[in-house]
Amino acid sequence: MQKNKKTLLGLLIILLLVVVTIGTTYAMYRSTTTGEGTIKIAKWSIKVDGTNIDQASYTFDADDVTWSANPGKNNTIAPGATGYIDIPVDATGSEVGVIITAELGSVTLPQGMTVTLASGSQTIPYSADMSTNVRLNIAWSGATTDTTAKDTSDKSVQGTTITIPVTLTARQVLPE
Repeated sequence: MQKNKKTLLGLLIILLLVVVTIGTTYAMYRSTTTGEGTIKIAKWSIKVDGTNIDQASYTFDADDVTWSANPGKNNTIAPGATGYIDIPVDATGSEVGVIITAELGSVTLPQGMTVTLASGSQTIPYSADMSTNVRLNIAWSGATTDTTAKDTSDKSVQGTTITIPVTLTARQVLPE
């Protein structure tokens, strides 16, 4: 029995030495570190005719129309006239691609007159030059024959002013 106790005590001592040796060995190789880094946030700058889009209330008038056919006197529109207005958009200060969406508001136009967007949405990829134009096409089809009804309709709007509401929205191009 005495021999068994000595053997058991010897085994316990050896086991204790193994545990201590292993425990201290692992502890010698334990390391920690901390760190930090910085990330720059991309710039967002959209200007409409030189003014920040958030502060812009862009207005245009007949002097801004590039007429391609039959304007009236003093840049007025008359039946048979066609032209366009370019609204300048500059996103050069941005560090991301931009999507510009244009939307026409509700407007009552004379019979035969149309105002359309050349494109409802344009993507401006990130590059050195990030400027574009949003184009409004304007046309007033003239009567192909002289009719009293058409003449009466045209005369009823003479001398009036038409307001054409346009909303431009800029958003970031997101990766697919």
